This record gives sequence, structure tokens and C-alpha cells, in this order.
Amino acid sequence: MRVVVQITSGPATGGRMALGPGQVLQVGRTEWADFPVPKDGQMSSVHFALETDYTACYVKDLGSTNGTFVNRRRLKPQERVPLEDGVEILAGRSVFLVQVQTSGGESTSTTSLQSPLASSLASRRTPKKQMSPAYVAPAPIVQQRLFTVEKCDSGLTLCRGSVDQIPPGELAVTVCSALPAHLIVDFKKLGSPRPAELAAPNYLFGWLEPHVADLVSPIVLSQDEYLSWPNLIDDGWGNDAVVCLFSRQEKAQLLEHLRQALHKGPADGQGGGIVGYCWPSVLGPLLLYSRPQFIKQLLAGIDAVLVELPDLPDAWQIYGGEKVAKVLKELGFQEKPSEAAAAGPREKPSG
Repeated sequence: MRVVVQITSGPATGGRMALGPGQVLQVGRTEWADFPVPKDGQMSSVHFALETDYTACYVKDLGSTNGTFVNRRRLKPQERVPLEDGVEILAGRSVFLVQVQTSGGESTSTTSLQSPLASSLASRRTPKKQMSPAYVAPAPIVQQRLFTVEKCDSGLTLCRGSVDQIPPGELAVTVCSALPAHLIVDFKKLGSPRPAELAAPNYLFGWLEPHVADLVSPIVLSQDEYLSWPNLIDDGWGNDAVVCLFSRQEKAQLLEHLRQALHKGPADGQGGGIVGYCWPSVLGPLLLYSRPQFIKQLLAGIDAVLVELPDLPDAWQIYGGEKVAKVLKELGFQEKPSEAAAAGPREKPSG
């Protein structure tokens, strides 16, 4: 039996490793792993392991901080499950394609794990009991994750930081460890076809005929529907294509709320509605300046919103209630004094 593991998405896309019968491959962020992915800040030091015998391949979560997902299902800490050929494993921001080949006998590539580098790393590896603290420690880049806090006219709290310190997709993965993530994605503006995994999409413009909605409507997807969802955020940043919502609601309930808000517009006492809030260029200013009652209705059941602003492409913005800053701090971010914020106050747009 031969197992080939390839990274198909993430900072180390293209990386490959092979296993033969009776081998163990540990994957993680540091050199303690047999298959290190050092640029994936959301991966634990030693995140998960692949184990083989002469009949099957298994994956085991090693107590990772952000979890190990097999075909969108999160494994329990230390859970060990068998894998079929073609499954995808999500760890941090990286997606691993596992190919299990059982017809060719023992792999001719099994020596790939016996290279001097792998042997050296294995010889330096401490027992797992001693390594346990490393499994749950966040990536050691806390000092670089800075943000500012300000109060908006809408009554929301705005947390803002630099995409150079943490890309928006990685930021979303970090926050989703505390709050589930859902995306509104316009694949036309994204400039890429809808992934095959989303063959039956939930169109935001649900009142349109499907063939029409397919041409003009963004779709709504949850983090467990598409393993590479963080890449959609990164790819859509600057293209007015993706909004990330954090909500504990079931997707069906959230989708219905979004459709009603878009199609009818939450009442704000002025008889008005909302047009196009599904696009960052519209939603961002609304979250900053709209009436508090309007925003309260619009974000009912939504804990926070990650969105770009057209005039601040190098900054990320998370809008939410007063607790949003606390959530970021609990995730290892550090608040900068407001006077040190890179972006100063801006004038309210006319009209």
C-alpha cells in the first residue's frame, strides 16, 4: 500500500510526502513535525498524524488548537479515523489531499520518510507527553497581531488592524475558533468559477429563478461546506466580492434573515430599505454610519462582520458589539492605543 499526501491549498501548496505500510507522518507548523508547514500560522506545532498499516490509512488529531477537519467534519481531540482515497484534510489554512493506493504493494517511495532530515527530526522529537503543551499553544506571533478599537455612529464597535500582520483569511480562521463563520461570495466579482463542491448553492437572491440567480446572485456558504473558504476571503479582498459573517445561528436561519433584510430592507423608522449590503463597498459604510436601530435589525443574530473598505485596502475591519474586542484579545491579539491607529477618523459621506 502507498499513501501520497499533497497540499492543494494554503501557504505551502504543492508540497508532497509519501508513506508506506507501517509508517507514521506527523504534520504541523514546526520542525517537530515530519511534514512541516512553517508559514501556516493557524496550524499547531504538531497538528495531526497519518498512520498506515498494510490495509488502511488513518488520521489522528493531536490536540490541535484550531481542529482537524476530514471532508468538513471536525475530529475530536485525539480521535483516529480511517481514510478513503481522495479525502481532504483541513488543518489551519492548509488543505491536504490524501491518495490511498492499495494495488501496488509496498511503496517504492517509502524511503521519503527515511531521509536524513526526517531521521534527524525524529531523533530530536521528545515524547508526546512532554510535547502536549505545544499542541495547544497559539502561533508565536502574538506581538504582531495589533488592532485598534473605535466606536461607530451606528453604535457598533469597530476593530481594525493591518493585513500585513495577518491576512484576512487567516484572521477569519482565527476568529472562527470562537464564532462560526459564514461567507457571502460573489464569484462573478471574484473572477473565478464556483467550486464543484458548491454544486447546489444557496443563492442570496432566493426569490429569483435558479438560472437567473446563477448569473447575478452571490451565494451564502458556511465554513463546513468548503474546506478552502479562507482562500475565498483572501482572493476576494480588494475585489468587492466577499463578506464574512460570524454567527452562532444555523445556516438556514441566517440565510432567511439575510434574504428578508436584502429584499425588504429592515425598517429604520424612515420607511427606507437597503440595497446591495451583500457587497463590501455598500456594507462597510452602512456599518459605520447608519442609524443604530437599523443596524440592530440588520445584524440580528450576527455577532461580528469582517469586511474590507474600498479606501483602506491594507486594513481589515471587524464590526460587532462591545464584546468583539474582548474576543480578539482572548485569541491573542493586542489592542493599540487609539491615538496610535494608522487610520484616523474619516468624514461621514454625504447623501
